[in-house]
Amino acid sequence: MAYPKQIFALLMLLLAACQAVQPEPSATSPSAISPTGEILPTPSATATIPFEPTWTPSVTPVLTFTPGASPSPAPSTTPEVQFERLRVLALDNRVGGWMLTLDLPGVQGAMRLSLGGQSYSCVNDPAYPDRLFCQGLARPAYDAPLKLVLQDEASGEILYETTMTIPSALVLPPTPAGWGHNTCADRGKNVSCETECRIAPDGNPCIVATCTDACGPYFSVHTCPDMSLDFRSCSPEQWAALKKLYQIP
Repeated sequence: MAYPKQIFALLMLLLAACQAVQPEPSATSPSAISPTGEILPTPSATATIPFEPTWTPSVTPVLTFTPGASPSPAPSTTPEVQFERLRVLALDNRVGGWMLTLDLPGVQGAMRLSLGGQSYSCVNDPAYPDRLFCQGLARPAYDAPLKLVLQDEASGEILYETTMTIPSALVLPPTPAGWGHNTCADRGKNVSCETECRIAPDGNPCIVATCTDACGPYFSVHTCPDMSLDFRSCSPEQWAALKKLYQIP
């Protein structure tokens, strides 16, 4: 009988159908399952945004000017004229007029001098620094305050104004007329004078003197007016004062 073979084949099919189906492995990672059997959420893959460097403005250094000490001006090579130190050194009568010698530190160039209303032309000699030589026709007054004005010769600009008194002791006694040997090496040595002090008609003392030195006649002084030979003599004090005034030995 063929039945047993058919039955055997049917049984084999039934046995094969009854076998448990093996579960497919889960995509869930075993590490995602907790010991209690709970399924833990698995971190999903996060899309990574590529890093793009952003531009940060750099700080540009700015030059800051720090004021320092200002350079001092270079000293001027031209000395300033020290008008406040002006003084008279000498006054004498020369051919062509009166010569007034002034001491004026820093003076340079030509100037015009007005002294007591009288005009003088002044020059500076490089051989004699700080000296101003002024020449004019009029003799300035002695022992009296005189208005002094110095002007620039070219522009006429007033450079200095003051009041000055010229002492009569500065007047150099004149050299006797006709005496021109002033180059003697012994000039001014062994000076001796003959003097006569008189009282003038106006009551003021005057003096007449003739002086010689090792070279011969030196200088003379004659301040007395034309007057009678009948005159009164000066007192010793008046005589001494006039000799000192006119630098008579």
